[in-house]
Amino acid sequence: MTTAVEPREHAIEARGLRFHYVEWGEAGAPPVVLLHGLSSTGRIWDPLARALQDRYRLIALDQRGHAETSWPDGPDYATDDFAGDLEALVEAWGLARFALIGLSMGGMNAMAYAARHSQRLTHLVVVDIPPWVDRTKDPARAYYQHIAEAGHPPFDDHDAALRAIRLTNQVTPDDSLRHRLRHLLKQLPDGRWTYRSDPRISYHWQPADLWEELPKVAAPALIVRGGKTNVFSAKAAERMRATFTNAQLVTIDEAGHTVPEDTPETFIAAVEAFLAN
Repeated sequence: MTTAVEPREHAIEARGLRFHYVEWGEAGAPPVVLLHGLSSTGRIWDPLARALQDRYRLIALDQRGHAETSWPDGPDYATDDFAGDLEALVEAWGLARFALIGLSMGGMNAMAYAARHSQRLTHLVVVDIPPWVDRTKDPARAYYQHIAEAGHPPFDDHDAALRAIRLTNQVTPDDSLRHRLRHLLKQLPDGRWTYRSDPRISYHWQPADLWEELPKVAAPALIVRGGKTNVFSAKAAERMRATFTNAQLVTIDEAGHTVPEDTPETFIAAVEAFLAN
């Protein structure tokens, strides 16, 4: 059993980018790959990874343009771009069979990969995202365009960043948000702080329509929905469950969109039970 309380940090070159990821657990244990959501970081998975590291090898990736991974020259943030990255990285990591878990945008990327390579997966977990999102209807789209053109705003300190991120994460506990920010923020020469990630991401993310891809996924799937989410309707979640070949649906009533951060203990219990089968 590993006694590590902090993950091992790595960097790897693939598809012209330098990818940062952290790894927990023993190299020979069953592998689990973890994909974060839009404008987030692989370190949101720390509570899950700490809980599972005695039984699994967990790889938490900073996806293209996010946190400590490099940015593409163009704003290439379509689902196919992310899924292509994962294809290259899975080969580089030497994974024959593995479990794949994704939150939000990461869940869409996970579904896209699973439809192409279902035989590689032992389990698929999709957290709080439908197979398609119409981004033209996002009320924050004009703000995202402004950030893409002007860059991220600066913050005087981490508390100021917490107040800002709290506006769109009303269910998430302060401890979870502070942990996310520790890995998302970088200090500017003038002493203030801003986000590490590419400011173009939110505006240029182009999710694919994956509804017709779901029946191609033969691996067992777990759909996790936050009961207080404003992203993933109960109707869409039930349609997903019925469209996958082999899926179960769990709703965590107390959680919002970022389920692993909002209710970590309940989320961990659901994932543990699913992976054990």
